[in-house]
Amino acid sequence: MAKLNIIKPASVFLRGNPIECPCNTVRFLKWVHRSGLISDVDEIECVLQNGTLAILSHFVRNLQTYEISCQTELWITLASCITSFTVLALIFYLVFYRYRFAFEYFFLRIKMKLRHYQPLLEEFNYDAFISYSHNDKTWVKTLHDRLQTKGFSFCLDDKDFLVGVDIAECVVKAINSSRKVIFVITEDFLKSSLGTYEVEMTRIHAFREGRESMVIVILKDNIKKDKLPKALKEIWYRVVCIVWPSDSEAPYNSEEMFYEKLCIALSDSRTQMSEKK
Repeated sequence: MAKLNIIKPASVFLRGNPIECPCNTVRFLKWVHRSGLISDVDEIECVLQNGTLAILSHFVRNLQTYEISCQTELWITLASCITSFTVLALIFYLVFYRYRFAFEYFFLRIKMKLRHYQPLLEEFNYDAFISYSHNDKTWVKTLHDRLQTKGFSFCLDDKDFLVGVDIAECVVKAINSSRKVIFVITEDFLKSSLGTYEVEMTRIHAFREGRESMVIVILKDNIKKDKLPKALKEIWYRVVCIVWPSDSEAPYNSEEMFYEKLCIALSDSRTQMSEKK
């Protein structure tokens, strides 16, 4: 009867060859523990992930604890990455939200430039762009007609904004094409999101073009300064403010005086532009 020759697994000697034992070699270390092929396991040094040395046999016997610490470290690293990404995203959002009107303004200017729109330099299409709440449309129409008889030209959304063109683009174009921007500040205007948007676009344009004195504010409804949009307060030192007379103030602050002051403010802009020429 023939005898079977059983081949015993060969033993491996690694004495004098330190083994790296980072987390990504855990599977190999498990094999060392299970196979028993490393004969001199008690004499082999293992270099841990933190750079310290350990005897391989001691390390392998506590392999489960080390594996748990590796998993913990992985989760800590993953959590740190997620936290860092979240913080960066939050910072980006806050910056974008804080300067959202500036980003939109420059985006619109680029968009208009790509459409071959040429911004006016010294010549303007209008003496002023009038920004108002549509609830005050009747009063603004009277203001427009009264000043038009004085020879002034005005840009109004209902007659000058092109149908089908983005409203934001129309606003920027109107501001850029007018010597002045007149804000008719009423309670309804302060509630209008479009009014706030037009104030922000005007402030950014005035700062960018060095035209901080381009704003005229007409205060109605006994509006106080502390109720004005923040963007107006920031350039208030350069704003021409004219108060619409209330019934209790007449005749000391009559409508005629109001229109006279407004015409002077509009005429000053023409004079300044003529002097630059």
